[in-house]
Amino acid sequence: MPTNREKEHQDALAELPPELRFAFAPLVKRAMGVALGMTFGLTVALLTTYHLLFDPDHVEHLRLLGQYFWNYDPESWSGPLIGFLWGAWSGFVAGWILAAVRNAVVGTWIILIRAKANLEANRDFLDHI
Repeated sequence: MPTNREKEHQDALAELPPELRFAFAPLVKRAMGVALGMTFGLTVALLTTYHLLFDPDHVEHLRLLGQYFWNYDPESWSGPLIGFLWGAWSGFVAGWILAAVRNAVVGTWIILIRAKANLEANRDFLDHI
């Protein structure tokens, strides 16, 4: 069941021209979270694997991730798996929050623009009484 804010957002989108509806449509939070989660997870896993295979002496910057990702070790073969899991989780949370904030900002902006347009259209209301 859509909330009042979502209903207002959908009503505002219905009033837009078709070519603008896509630009102001709300993002799906779960999809954005999964997309960023897979991107972050694969990036950490691939970087760790690269350093394990080709450059095992220069992993100082990857060791810093161990401060944030519990049990992550860039010098062992469990590092890419644990890095992928932590990167996927961190990316999912970041993507979900990013989509939620973007939806809130765009929704609020659309509602404010509609309210301002309605006030402007009814500016001379008292002149007709």
